[in-house]
Amino acid sequence: MATMLVEQTYDALLQMILNKSYRPGDRLPSEMALCDEFQVSRNTLRAALNKLSVLGFTETRQGGGTYLREVDSEVYLNFFVPAALTCNPNLLEVMQLRKGIEVEAVRLAAENASEEDIAVLRRLFARCKEASQQTDMEEFSSDNLDFHFALATASHNMLYIKLMRMIRQMTVPIMRDFLNDQGADIDSTFYHGMILQCVVEHKPEEAAFFMQRHMSLVVDRVRGYVGRQDPRKES
Repeated sequence: MATMLVEQTYDALLQMILNKSYRPGDRLPSEMALCDEFQVSRNTLRAALNKLSVLGFTETRQGGGTYLREVDSEVYLNFFVPAALTCNPNLLEVMQLRKGIEVEAVRLAAENASEEDIAVLRRLFARCKEASQQTDMEEFSSDNLDFHFALATASHNMLYIKLMRMIRQMTVPIMRDFLNDQGADIDSTFYHGMILQCVVEHKPEEAAFFMQRHMSLVVDRVRGYVGRQDPRKES
């Protein structure tokens, strides 16, 4: 019951913020006033305020008082993406999400990539090629995700970068298991090479085309893998 009350108080505080009853930099009412407003104990209120602080909505300043921070897209991603991906992530759903993100991210990468970005991509592509000839699927998975993350970084779109960073951190183990099951490169080297060439030549539509083909192939193979693990999850 106590946990539920904390969540209800947190939801009420968050709704108050989202309704723009207060603006960034404003000080929230005193704990006593908030306790009276929400009819909760001080311990319950403090637990709810602490959750807001951890998620980046508020900050406590020296001298006392809780103040609203500027709420931007990164705060919402910090809240939503880990919750979505850490709750027994389904590899097929994650790869479908990645497909949607990466096709557009690589289009931007081909438009915006700097010489430094391209140098990083060349180095990571070489690592991917080398790893594809080894049997260590954890290293191969990590190198491949690093290459895809570098493509998102080259887009210079902070939302794509943030999303791919979180996905990379959370999916290495399940990608390793998938690649162990496949026992092959699944054509990544070819598609990575074509994508890299398109980025180097600043050809956004061609880069998006090859990423679409690459991720479609991976999604199809993941669908089969997930279906073999548990036929109820195949879709």
